[in-house]
Amino acid sequence: MGSDFTDKVDTLFDNIRVFFSDIRAKVISVLSFDNYKNKGKPKKLLQNEEKAPKLDTRKYISLFSGRPFYNNHNKTPAFINLKLQSVMHLATPQLAQWHGRKMESHFVKTIDGYVLTLHRIQNYPISSNNRTVLLHHGLLGSSTDWILLGPIKSLPYILEGAGYDVWITNARGNYYSRGHLTITVDFPEYWNFSWQEMGQYDLPAVIDYIRRIKNSTELIDFIGHSMGATALLVLLSTAPRYNDYLRLAILLAPLAFMSNVQGPLKELSSLPQEIIKTMGTEEFLSSRKVPSWLAHRYCRGLKTFCSNPLSFLSGDHQKKNCDLGFIARLLYNVPAGASSNTILHYIQLIKSSKFHKFNNSSSEFPVKDITLPIVLFSSSEDWLATTPDVLKLYFSIQNPIDHYIIRNRNVSHTDFVWGSEASVLVFSKIVKYLEVGLSWNMLKTNSVY
Repeated sequence: MGSDFTDKVDTLFDNIRVFFSDIRAKVISVLSFDNYKNKGKPKKLLQNEEKAPKLDTRKYISLFSGRPFYNNHNKTPAFINLKLQSVMHLATPQLAQWHGRKMESHFVKTIDGYVLTLHRIQNYPISSNNRTVLLHHGLLGSSTDWILLGPIKSLPYILEGAGYDVWITNARGNYYSRGHLTITVDFPEYWNFSWQEMGQYDLPAVIDYIRRIKNSTELIDFIGHSMGATALLVLLSTAPRYNDYLRLAILLAPLAFMSNVQGPLKELSSLPQEIIKTMGTEEFLSSRKVPSWLAHRYCRGLKTFCSNPLSFLSGDHQKKNCDLGFIARLLYNVPAGASSNTILHYIQLIKSSKFHKFNNSSSEFPVKDITLPIVLFSSSEDWLATTPDVLKLYFSIQNPIDHYIIRNRNVSHTDFVWGSEASVLVFSKIVKYLEVGLSWNMLKTNSVY
């Protein structure tokens, strides 16, 4: 390869080389992560390297089974025992218990054989007046994303307090939804999916399951962030009957049309297809050790090491005043798992400026056929779901209710879910939309500063 090309790849991966050691090795034949991970590291950190926590595979078994995992097996599982563990390592149900909430785990089978984990936070006592709301996480996320802000500011708890029956789904491939009826994650065939299958198979299975469990024809409200919004748009445009199963959709930073994307994902899309394919066809960012190691080592004082990986993963800006403790919790939970094809599919959208099927830019999803009332949220500072692209989506669907633009320098792509100001700028508005229902004239606003 020429020196110009090598320099281009070096520049792209400079701030994320710990995440992309395998990719970098394939692209420019540099040393593996094990050979250069200690380069330039302070001597004191090198001496203490062995003290970094190692992943316990039993934890991941418990995440799939839904059974609590406890470090101290000599004590009875109880709320008090949760205090013996680091909150960073808690699975979603355990973290909810830590927050003083009751959470159920449900397992849903899709028609193509995947087994998904669905979490439920019920408002007790259950009443016939409880509305049902389904939350779907974003790219590289999981159900944990929604409750990382804690017991007061997290959206599911706010909705529960308002009387909602809250369900939180997990897309295939994240570490809560790694089951399959015939194969395991070790088979390349397992990872042969993108967000297209999440919309075509995962979401209909989840919605049908909720309706069956509740034995009700009640219309469900849907809240999706980033990729969660993408999956819903796929579902509603390819299976029109689900427009009649939902009452309202609120899409936060929806990814559909992506011609104005900025940042590293845009740079990645500019590389030749052969280089992009070096990400592989299986799991994207498969090693959980790397972000966990970063969280343990560098979120104690060096903000650069904490903010840069997140900037790549979400297209986020670096925060001048970042909460290192919170970012450490993020690095223990994000990325939660996704297929490489999921990332590649988004790259294809950037290249084509269309919202189309995987590897087929000529076959666009017919979003014009979507009839469900939809509220769209975007931020002027979002690198991924840019306001012009979200506006294009607004004019492409049949029943757009509002496009709520946040013009705040502290709110970008991930801040819709776990930003420090999300409860005020985003969640309070969501509750109002849900309360008012379809009486929108009194709520239409177009932006907030």
